[in-house]
Amino acid sequence: MKNKSQSPMRSAVLLGCCSVATLFNVAIAEEIAAKTKTRPSDALEEVVVTAQKREQSVQDVPVSMQVLSGDVVEELGVDTGFDIVKYLPGFGIDDSNEIRTTTLKTRGIGTFTNSIGLQSSNLVVVDGEVLPRQSMMNLAIADVERVEALRGPQGTLFGQNTSTGVIHYVTKRPDFDSFYGSVKAEVTDFNGRSVSGAINMPINDHWAARVNIQHKEQDGWIRNEYPGGEDVGMEESKGLRGQLAYDDGSNLNVLVRLDYSERDTNCCSMVKAEADPYYGPKPVVRIEGGVVTASAYNEIDSEPGFNDYGEPATARNPISNYGTIENSGLSTEVNYDFDNGISLTYLASYRDFELNNSSGFFTFKFPVHREHFGGNESVEVIQQELRISDFDNDTLNWVLGAFFHDTSGQRSEITDGCVGGGGASSRGVIEDGVMIGCVSNASALAFIDHYESTGVQDRSLLQADRNLSSGDFTADFTNTAIFGQLEYQITDNLDATLGFRALHEKSSASFDALWLRPPVDGTGMETYAEVLAMSKTDPSLVRNDPPGSKFSDSNSDFIYKVVLGYDFSENIRAYVNYSTGYKGPSYFVTSNTNPDEAEYFPTRPEQSTNIEFGLRTRLLDDRLHFNLTYFDMTVEDYQVRASRLIDEASNTIFSGYVNADEVRSTGIEADMVYKLSSDLKLIASYANYEATYEDFADTPVDCPGGSLADRCSSLGGKIVFDQTGLPFPNNAEEQALVTINYNREIGETGWDTNVNMVWRYEGDFSPSANMIAQGIEPNADYDVLDLYIGIGNDKLRGNLFVKNLLDESYTTFKYLDQYGNQALFYPRDYERYFGASVTYMF
Repeated sequence: MKNKSQSPMRSAVLLGCCSVATLFNVAIAEEIAAKTKTRPSDALEEVVVTAQKREQSVQDVPVSMQVLSGDVVEELGVDTGFDIVKYLPGFGIDDSNEIRTTTLKTRGIGTFTNSIGLQSSNLVVVDGEVLPRQSMMNLAIADVERVEALRGPQGTLFGQNTSTGVIHYVTKRPDFDSFYGSVKAEVTDFNGRSVSGAINMPINDHWAARVNIQHKEQDGWIRNEYPGGEDVGMEESKGLRGQLAYDDGSNLNVLVRLDYSERDTNCCSMVKAEADPYYGPKPVVRIEGGVVTASAYNEIDSEPGFNDYGEPATARNPISNYGTIENSGLSTEVNYDFDNGISLTYLASYRDFELNNSSGFFTFKFPVHREHFGGNESVEVIQQELRISDFDNDTLNWVLGAFFHDTSGQRSEITDGCVGGGGASSRGVIEDGVMIGCVSNASALAFIDHYESTGVQDRSLLQADRNLSSGDFTADFTNTAIFGQLEYQITDNLDATLGFRALHEKSSASFDALWLRPPVDGTGMETYAEVLAMSKTDPSLVRNDPPGSKFSDSNSDFIYKVVLGYDFSENIRAYVNYSTGYKGPSYFVTSNTNPDEAEYFPTRPEQSTNIEFGLRTRLLDDRLHFNLTYFDMTVEDYQVRASRLIDEASNTIFSGYVNADEVRSTGIEADMVYKLSSDLKLIASYANYEATYEDFADTPVDCPGGSLADRCSSLGGKIVFDQTGLPFPNNAEEQALVTINYNREIGETGWDTNVNMVWRYEGDFSPSANMIAQGIEPNADYDVLDLYIGIGNDKLRGNLFVKNLLDESYTTFKYLDQYGNQALFYPRDYERYFGASVTYMF
């Protein structure tokens, strides 16, 4: 993998070009406009968004944002919420071993894990409906009109928990004018195949319907060396959305949506950079040909890695690595326009989200885990919004509304593993390459010592032990608010926007857990279900059955934004935006939660502040749109995960969320669309930022040692680690996306061809504390070039694409533990692969 040292040069060149282009165009724009007449065919199409609860040109919205059209989303082959993030500079994801814990961030800041009691710093919205869980980003993306990616706090208009950013999906609505539809079939490498379709049906002058459906299957792309295991990355997904619209032709229109989707996958896996022969719980009791030795799993049969096969390789037990999602929703939108220009809008939605998953922590070729926090998560969401507005006025535009959002979540999970934790200190027994038992650490040592001194196997010394634990958790959040925004034209050139949201949030969580132990005279291979049944008549098998814990909280807040905009001319506009945001408290409730750490149940709410200076331009006869934003965003009481080892023998770990006093991200964002000719268009987005812990002196985590040892101290009998000034880990703080789009008609045949080249760049990633302490380089920078070629007419279109055209291997995440073990995340396009599709339109 190449470490491209020219990254700073790329940054300098790109920023220099942008700056020079802006200055040059500002100077000559008026002169060109005076000498030429704008031809409609030469001007860029207006991009209309609803980022301020009304239709506006993206150039008029005083927010740093990027917009992807539905055609672009389809052409790029984006079909999940997480996949789209790679095309949104300023946003990012932290990849994980499981679909539940992959997380979203904006400007380097986000909620870096997932739990039923955690709320996200970033908001995902679909047609105005808030999706409160990050795992809901596993949504199926199809029949999309556009995607609006808003950077920075957006809570005044977009509801709860938008302290850092919003991704808003706007789907295509029923069309009353004509009957039409399309069917698309696609095949790709890794045996990928998908079918999708959409149909629009006017029923009469007042009714119309729209239906879209999709189905996808693909094999895994990460080699799985676990005996009998499928390659990792396998997926089957399907989805359906139906819409029914009514319009009385005058004042009233109503839209009802119903959607359902499901997904089955064994995604995902980190890949070891190099296997440590002594990694993992040890000593493992190894019996080979009757000879007993103290060993480790990797000494018996090593974990696979990239270097072993020249491709990503792992060992994932299919019993403990799975993920299924069922997602269904019902929503309605009612709009009524009064004769005086005032409009009334009512939105209501209900969503049921079911997730069943498990993801084993280890990648040994032995069944160390049968379940790892495995279980079912159920989330029900009810939302209502009522707003009244008056837009399209010359001087004063306004909106006022009320908002209600209720999230009820429940999760049941089981850990069943030959590992420490849950009061256990278990070690595996491997005989002739097969795991036959799971015993306590003390008895394993006694058995090995006895054999070494006598040469006799006394298996009566082995005492069964196993981490058998379960938890049932609930979390409920109810958010009510009133909100509004007023836009006032002070002079012909100067305008002001004032927005606010007064909110009240009630939250609660409950925690019930049970820790079991296998029968001492058993093998330690008994399942959780078997031991649970035995414990009904043998109470000694109950290791710990603490009373349930309940927590609750109530918070009120007032967030706001103030914007001043100034039009230097019809084509050049500047603004300054000061906005605040809010994210409610969180309860980190999982099987390894310690409710005795009451100071963190719940965490305090996050409070964000953002200031932006923006420039918006329409130049060269409206053929060039160039936007530039500088931002300074801080979050007080930022909620961050912290873990520390409490008992090494039993691997008892405190794991929870705590508050960092202040974090900060500063930087610039630029977006450009340039129509070079009627056939050729250049589109570019760029982000460069730095995200750091501004004040986080008392992190309750283990000391990483090394070069950071002097940052560690003891506070109240606990080790604390001062992270003040350290970067947020695993951020590509320089990101770029450049698309060259070429479209041309083929004579007068009615056919046309289109070519798109898409270049993505992610700069060197910021290091974790362990990387800094150990002097290990973070994830390397990378750039990826994709090619899309299409030809078609009004009825038929064929497309070919090549992902990672130059076949440059890369990773998107690098993990390093305190012992120096490294693991990497390989995306599907870590190497070049091909695909083709055919679309029939009617």
